[in-house]
Amino acid sequence: MATWTRKLQECEGDYHFDGRGVITQGVANALTSPEIAEIYRDLLHVVEAENGVDYLQVYESDDGRVVWCICQLSGRMKRSGEFTEEQLTDYDYWTMLLPLEY
Repeated sequence: MATWTRKLQECEGDYHFDGRGVITQGVANALTSPEIAEIYRDLLHVVEAENGVDYLQVYESDDGRVVWCICQLSGRMKRSGEFTEEQLTDYDYWTMLLPLEY
């Protein structure tokens, strides 16, 4: 199994990746379940340690594969009152995808 490392983020943010998680077909085909779980555990750990991160988190494996995790709603957006509860339910998700799927 490959080892995955989170790349340094380029921007600060208050994204918490606490909505529904979506994994694309490309990730499901290219990574094993333990690899997906490893990335997810690390993502949750860094979000908690930093009290929020940039909307884009990039992971690279020791064999050169790259995975992106993109969050849709920041903490500020969730607290803003700009969204109805229904919209928050619909839009509060994050996606794990391969860069070529973007």
